[in-house]
Amino acid sequence: MTTFETTSGNALPEVPPTPDHAPPLKAKRLKLTKLRSANGARIILGSVLGLLLIITWIVNNPAFQSGSSPSDWKSELSAADLKNTMNNGETKGAPQQTVVNGWYANDIAAVTAAQNTYIAASSARNGNFLMLLGLGVAGELIIRGAERARINRRAIA
Repeated sequence: MTTFETTSGNALPEVPPTPDHAPPLKAKRLKLTKLRSANGARIILGSVLGLLLIITWIVNNPAFQSGSSPSDWKSELSAADLKNTMNNGETKGAPQQTVVNGWYANDIAAVTAAQNTYIAASSARNGNFLMLLGLGVAGELIIRGAERARINRRAIA
């Protein structure tokens, strides 16, 4: 083995050559043919999507995210109206009536905010369902393409 000298006078050992018997690297591919049939892949895809649909239905429940449900809104609005009617009966002049109207507007605003949050959460849930539907269609197209390629390989061979 020979050594090389650097400009500073230190000796560096020579790098050994790579062995000729190293195995060639092969790219690994995901093969759907290991499932024996396209129906097996469809069963797995359907099971995974079904599980994701159930999880999406439970986790994205709009009632959990908004803090109230549509059945609560009617009673909340009735309570705000009753409180407003009682407070209006106690007022003696325009300034007091203005304050009572402000309280009523605040009560109504709380219900409106709950409704808007419910609608936004419901829209998010619908978007998630649409995405899962798209994944299902894409998965089916991939399975059909793999199945067609396998049939073509058999016909050629």
